Amino acid sequence: MGTKYDIPECMYAKVKGLDAARAHQLAVLAVQQARTVAPKGYLAVGEKGMASRLVPYSGHGYYGIRWVDQYAWFQEHGASPFTMSSLAGKTIPMWIKDQTGSERIQNPKAETRVRPDGVTEVLIFRKVAKKGARKMVTKGGKTKNVPASFPGAPGRIGLREARHPFTSPGKAGGAIAPTNVGVRWRNPGLNGLHFMQHGITTAGLGQGIVISTIVARHPSGQEELIA
Repeated sequence: MGTKYDIPECMYAKVKGLDAARAHQLAVLAVQQARTVAPKGYLAVGEKGMASRLVPYSGHGYYGIRWVDQYAWFQEHGASPFTMSSLAGKTIPMWIKDQTGSERIQNPKAETRVRPDGVTEVLIFRKVAKKGARKMVTKGGKTKNVPASFPGAPGRIGLREARHPFTSPGKAGGAIAPTNVGVRWRNPGLNGLHFMQHGITTAGLGQGIVISTIVARHPSGQEELIA
């Protein structure tokens, strides 16, 4: 396993005796198959998604897929929830829903896009506070000093488990519900979609190829066993 700064850059199947020419053909097929099930996301006009940047990767005895976008690995393999500490002090672009048009009225020059489900989104920019920063807020005529919006700062807890006797079986009454951890700039993590593994496996099965193993390779050259 590589370090958190050593994200894998390609995934490939090892096949004994596979010649380079046939390996390239299989890699092309693997990319085609992976693109059919890869996450598409919501793109603005003219944008090309991560799947369009998957490229064939092959050589004597192996074939697979190489990616350009590092986040492709996390969409493939999954990721545990984490606090996005690296965002502290940065200005972050964000797509938000604007079904009423209020954001477009405030900023007519803002970039917009329409999702496949018909929802209009507007591109805004949010400033992430530095760790430990505080701010003054006024509510109900009273002013108080509270944590600013930095990664890990306490956030609004909008959802808790019901208290006794209405608590769900196995849950603790009043506990923060799993979908709302009450922490700002918290990434909920991802479930692995395994679209590249699907592409590699499907390409091999379609050509009668017996795959020995599938591995991901880190920039350091270290291999990580996938299947």
